[in-house]
Amino acid sequence: MGKNNSCRLPVGLQTGALPPSGSEGYRKAEVMRGGVATQELNAGSMESVRQPGLYFVGEVVDMTGWLGGYNFQWAWSSAAVAAAHLSTKRHGFPAGA
Repeated sequence: MGKNNSCRLPVGLQTGALPPSGSEGYRKAEVMRGGVATQELNAGSMESVRQPGLYFVGEVVDMTGWLGGYNFQWAWSSAAVAAAHLSTKRHGFPAGA
């Protein structure tokens, strides 16, 4: 990383100003496996069945699909499910109502 860049890291993390420096391209692209088993989650809330109040969404869940943006869709969709559940749980009405 180097001394000059390490000083900029905290500011970049706070402001979101960490532009990508490049890509390895398709030759390095891969799909990973592992994570929290879907059987351990309530599909209607993404809440842990073992630990109420603990939610898992996106790539931390053991969900494998085709390449091409599906992991992004899964991340957004699973987060929307969790957010809607939390909104209902906290406020008594569905998210967006």
